[in-house]
Amino acid sequence: MSNLRLALRSLSKSPGFTLVAVLTLALCIGANSAIFSVVNAVLLKPFPYPESDRLAYVNNSYPGINLAKAGVSIPDYFDRMERAPSIEDGAIFSWQNYNLSNESQPVRTLGIQTSASLFSTLRVPPALGRVFTPEETEPGAASVVVLSHELWRDWFGARETVLGETITLSGVPYEVIGVMPESFYFPQPWVKLWVPFVVHPAQRTIAERGNEYSEMIVRLKPDATVAGLSADCATIVAQNIEHYPEFRPFVESSGFTGVASSLLDETVAEVRPMLWLLQAGVIAALLIGCANVANLLLTRAVARERELAIRSALGATRGGIIRQLLTESLLLFAIGGGLGLLVALWGLSGMQALGIANLPRGHSVELNQSVFLFTLGCAGLTGVGFGLLPALQASRPQAGDAFRAAGGRTTAGRRQRVLRNTLVVTEIALSLMLVTTAVLLTRSFWHLQHQSPGFESSSVLTARLFLPEQVYPDATDRVTLSNRVLDDLRNLPGVERAGLTSTIPFGVDNSQGTYHIEGLELSEGQASPHGQMRSVSPGYFETMQIPLQQGRLFNQHDHADAENVVIIDRVLAERYWPGENPVGRRLYRGDPAPENMLTIVGVVAAVKHSGLDDPVRKETVYFPYAQRPLRGMTLTLRTSLPPESLIDDVRASVLRSDANLPIYNVRTMAGRIEESLINRRAPMLLLAMFSGMAVLLAALGIYGVLAFSVGQRTKEIGIRMALGALARNVLMLIVGQGLRLVVYGMLLGTAGYLALSHLLRHLLFEIAPTDPWAIAAAIGVLGTVALLACLLPAQRAARVSPIEALRDE
Repeated sequence: MSNLRLALRSLSKSPGFTLVAVLTLALCIGANSAIFSVVNAVLLKPFPYPESDRLAYVNNSYPGINLAKAGVSIPDYFDRMERAPSIEDGAIFSWQNYNLSNESQPVRTLGIQTSASLFSTLRVPPALGRVFTPEETEPGAASVVVLSHELWRDWFGARETVLGETITLSGVPYEVIGVMPESFYFPQPWVKLWVPFVVHPAQRTIAERGNEYSEMIVRLKPDATVAGLSADCATIVAQNIEHYPEFRPFVESSGFTGVASSLLDETVAEVRPMLWLLQAGVIAALLIGCANVANLLLTRAVARERELAIRSALGATRGGIIRQLLTESLLLFAIGGGLGLLVALWGLSGMQALGIANLPRGHSVELNQSVFLFTLGCAGLTGVGFGLLPALQASRPQAGDAFRAAGGRTTAGRRQRVLRNTLVVTEIALSLMLVTTAVLLTRSFWHLQHQSPGFESSSVLTARLFLPEQVYPDATDRVTLSNRVLDDLRNLPGVERAGLTSTIPFGVDNSQGTYHIEGLELSEGQASPHGQMRSVSPGYFETMQIPLQQGRLFNQHDHADAENVVIIDRVLAERYWPGENPVGRRLYRGDPAPENMLTIVGVVAAVKHSGLDDPVRKETVYFPYAQRPLRGMTLTLRTSLPPESLIDDVRASVLRSDANLPIYNVRTMAGRIEESLINRRAPMLLLAMFSGMAVLLAALGIYGVLAFSVGQRTKEIGIRMALGALARNVLMLIVGQGLRLVVYGMLLGTAGYLALSHLLRHLLFEIAPTDPWAIAAAIGVLGTVALLACLLPAQRAARVSPIEALRDE
């Protein structure tokens, strides 16, 4: 306690030093804590299921047709549940939209159809009531539903009497039998209810294989691994080929198998590298800040040489002096860490504005116990690490030397000078590595933003609709409804074009399938063509301004009773008819019966579906909606008004056609593209901010070293000027001293960056990690700031009066 009291007294005597050091540490430690809170929530924190590390997804995979992961068919699910030794428990599920009706207007609710084993697989019991049983997943069983805690609270007022009540979902009555705990979610927090996945006998037959609209999650046995489960799936495929030899050609050409991946890997694989890069960047900024504080401590120790020498002469041991100085350092870092938590809280608010919550598991980002422990660890480790070196150096002075120096300024010892210079060189090196990375990510993002998606995204509003099977069981009903809605939308003020599609670019869903080309002979082992499938209405291509390149677009004559037609994209055309006109050629799905033939009537430009970095390797086939009317559709409107201003009118228009049909996922097309960039934009902006902070701290480090040097060399500078040295000579002397440190730091930083640059390769778009322009730009930015930091103390030195300097000495 005596050391702590002395530390408080000592720091209070140097308020300027204390304030600068504490603010530097608070900023650096707070930034680290804020980023760690994101890394912890997304990458490290367990899922809210017991032993969640044993949970895994299982997907079908077709590497031979460029389809790494697909869904799971019902027969595949049962095959694996019955024959995979690695599985302890498992469940099949599929996403489902529901229209939840009440007295005012319907609300779209996202739910999951799942087997009863989901809850035993996740090992989470309900908070209220019960979950459904296997018998309730049988055909003909009563319809039951389990609610999320949020839906129960917001829709039913958290009434326990809700159990046994009936609610209407998409026109079908469901009995409420349970409510899940508040902390539970699956697969995502926005899923609000779970209903039984009913499997009919026909769905377990061989004809159902390939119908992969479902997903599969399993709990591995304690000694099993995801690699072992993938091997089990491959074994099952081999066994099935023996039983069904007619599938062998397709299996071998497509490479069909099952692939397992852990729940965490499946969820965060896309963002993990960028988040670790961000954490590494902010740790580098922390090290730079700590190096600055260490330099301040060294400078302060020189000023305290006489005090420490007196204490040593009076009997203080070196160990006692080190303990005292280390206590002061730890106190500084502790105060900085405490204020850093406030900085982290502010930083989290700022990161939420950047869209961090939209990252996988980003909804759970918070300052929790793990973050507090991380902050404590940062303050403690950096306090000891960067406080010990100055303490060791300051505890070395000899009493005689200190007293002889008391009467005037002297040059600091060689060891301290080398240590200060080493810290500055390290700061420069780390800053250059950070700035180079930030410049590369910025250039990469700029290239990405300027990619064409294949259509014109401005002034387009999109809204999702889902037609319940019970209300719209027939294709004719769905077509009639879609025509009525589109006709009404086209009459809205400001609407220039309107259309619909089953799958919107930059959406969350997709549809793919195998097709065949009339007259195309496949070589042995060659897989059948496989592409993306879309159903679109007349007016869709015009609304999205997807260019027509050959043939014609769909029109009102492409109805259910007309010739079956399709439009293909340029990728498909160039793949099978390079340099030719494919209009008039025919495709088919299934067997080549006349009723399955599809005549190509047009070719449109390729469209990016999943992101601006999508290389569009897979072709797209467009069907007229009237000939392939699906229940899910997205309305698209091109407007002369701000698209957001039409949302209420669009909602009212749809309700005029069906009072129980809500629209949802309402977005502008430009907004969808912006959302697709969040995983790149937010880390890029944060890393750029940390790089700027690093450059500022490095500049302050250079300034501090040179300012201290000027102060220590005042007598020398005065003598030089008295002997005839000009102001510019002094200026160049001090600037040269600083620039030597900058050059050494840049050489070290460039070498360090080049050694690690390969780690950035998969994070960049159309730019090499060793791009010379990016490295040159980083060197230019850092060099300019460093030069300014050198000039300030150099100008001060150049203004030294020889007479006053010698008189002062």
